[in-house]
Amino acid sequence: MKSIVMKYIKMYGIALIITGVFFIFKLPLPWILGPLIGVFLLKQWGNSSYQLNEEVRHISFGITGVQIGATFTAATISQVMPYFLPFLFFTIALIAISMLSGVLIAKIAKMEQITGVLGSVPGGLSVMVAMSDSLKSNTGLVAIFHTIRLLSVLFIVPIIATYIFSEPVANSYKDITAVHTAPVWTVFFYGVFYFLAHLLQYKIPAAHVLIPMIFIAIFNIFGVPIISLHPLLFHFAQVSIGIHLGLSIDWKDIKKAGKYTMLYFCFTCAIILISVLFGYIFSSMSGLSFATGMLSMAPGGLVEMAITAHEVGADPAIVGSLQLVRMLLIILIMPYILTRIWSKQ
Repeated sequence: MKSIVMKYIKMYGIALIITGVFFIFKLPLPWILGPLIGVFLLKQWGNSSYQLNEEVRHISFGITGVQIGATFTAATISQVMPYFLPFLFFTIALIAISMLSGVLIAKIAKMEQITGVLGSVPGGLSVMVAMSDSLKSNTGLVAIFHTIRLLSVLFIVPIIATYIFSEPVANSYKDITAVHTAPVWTVFFYGVFYFLAHLLQYKIPAAHVLIPMIFIAIFNIFGVPIISLHPLLFHFAQVSIGIHLGLSIDWKDIKKAGKYTMLYFCFTCAIILISVLFGYIFSSMSGLSFATGMLSMAPGGLVEMAITAHEVGADPAIVGSLQLVRMLLIILIMPYILTRIWSKQ
């Protein structure tokens, strides 16, 4: 028990130290990227194995879902709906380009096409690995490619959003989480959200984020009061997620990809640049800020991009809702498309 406590002290200690370094040098996403780097280095250089408790991870994702959901308003829906079809067009185009880049990577690296495609589609790591198993592709390479994509997106996109597309504070979204007041007993709802997420975690992807996010958004849109969480909890959640990401990335896995690593990194950078271009066009068409449009298109995860939106003064509600649309599109439609095309090969 004592050794476990010491490991947590080391993990959160180094996470907070590197987070402080990020703040000193004004680097983007300090609460996520700082812990990610700190724990990644601790894991590589330390002699002990480190692990984050599963419930801590789930609660952290749930708190983040609450933070994203609290930014939704009725205006969010009215603002997104008129531009849903253009967003869908750009999203499908980005997925198609990613698939074509996967085919090209497979040709250059002399690997199976399905492995290259599954490693290139901007979906979640766990979902793509599950698809890889069912389609009999090289699951190890798929996992490694998505690790490289995750690292690239987490570092490149926030830098672009922070130093190129960030909005003045005066134009940033209103932080609804800071102004809600409600009876103390409404904290009971958070327990209900967590229970539902835990119950549906194997049926709904990212349930611990999506269920609190959706319910808090509904409550917020219809004016149902629910007690606010303390801002320190949001920081704790982001640090814990950063630690989780740092623990999930292994340098040995990246090295296994060998010469493919730089090849895939270059293709990932190209996809990121295309998403920035699409985001610029989308924001020009919709009247959204550049940061909001770009982060909505970025090939990153819902949580990471919504948190980035929070940090740079974009609208996390719009970014979160549009990233959710793309995630559902990939989860619900991609398995069918990939199975139809490659299961017969």
